[in-house]
Amino acid sequence: MRRLALICSVLSGVLLVLGLVEWATNYEWAAGDQDPLFGNSRIMLNDGMTVLIATGFLVVGSVIMWILALRRGQGDQRES
Repeated sequence: MRRLALICSVLSGVLLVLGLVEWATNYEWAAGDQDPLFGNSRIMLNDGMTVLIATGFLVVGSVIMWILALRRGQGDQRES
């Protein structure tokens, strides 16, 4: 569980940096590249904003995995 939490944390960190770079440059890297959010054609988002939304979900998942991994780690200790 810790290995999966670590992988998700690193991946979310990389995606967060990518999303923040696109936000800081006002999405100039992917200008004109827009997609609907969850298939809803009324909500059009740039790919940079889509990356930031996905990163938010991944961060929440990583935090939950770390909490579960640390809880299970406390119960594995044996008293001598």
